[in-house]
Amino acid sequence: MYLDWVPMLDAQQNVLPYLFEARKRGVIFDVGHGGGSFLFRQVVPAVRQGWVPDSISTDLHIGSMNNGMKDMLNVMSKFLNMGIPLTEVIRDATSNPAREIKHPELGTLSVGSDADIAVLRVENGHFGFVDSYGARMDGRMKLLCEMTVRDGLVVWDLNGLTRDDWTKLGHYHAQGSPVWDGTITPDVMKR
Repeated sequence: MYLDWVPMLDAQQNVLPYLFEARKRGVIFDVGHGGGSFLFRQVVPAVRQGWVPDSISTDLHIGSMNNGMKDMLNVMSKFLNMGIPLTEVIRDATSNPAREIKHPELGTLSVGSDADIAVLRVENGHFGFVDSYGARMDGRMKLLCEMTVRDGLVVWDLNGLTRDDWTKLGHYHAQGSPVWDGTITPDVMKR
């Protein structure tokens, strides 16, 4: 959406009218941030004028994940730092793409939908974000994933939010492993 070689802004940095006309005709504009399709000199002036994406996505490949794009939360954080409200950033990364691919059962927490949930936290501080050509934008907010639930099961828990404090567990052990009875045998000593 924010390619360098696609005419998007005029000489005064105004969004070109053909883009608004295309949106009125039903053209969907998706970010698709990859290794070459996201330049702050295109994005920031466009966003300031209300030219925002219909959906936020990545173009994930080795060249983008090891450069400016990094991951989905990094891309979402860029828009958050450009002034897009958190609720809109979340919508543009979840329910809007689901609607665009004609799968409204995805990207929502509606009754009957799969229990696929990302629990996010907004970290406040000083952060740097990089575009596809290596330019930096400073920001004060960054999204982090605290937990991921897939089909009702916790599959990622960054800070152990679903776990018991070790000081309250007594003599605990790994689930499914034998419990050591406290005796030391010669085979244990060899390990």
